[in-house]
Amino acid sequence: MAANVKKTSNSGLGKFFRDIKTELRKVVWPNKKELVNYTVVVIVISLIVALFIGLIDLAFSAGFRYLVQ
Repeated sequence: MAANVKKTSNSGLGKFFRDIKTELRKVVWPNKKELVNYTVVVIVISLIVALFIGLIDLAFSAGFRYLVQ
């Protein structure tokens, strides 16, 4: 049954890569200033989250140490 399926030029791997190229042309890429701003925001938020998780870890480890003693 699958042998009766015709492959057209619009199917397959070639179409996939053409579609990718078409979609990438539609993307609005950030300029340098926006890119720097976004990078700074990501780094600052990452540091805040790391600090928060570190403080929670410190609190839990102190709590468990207290329970074990």
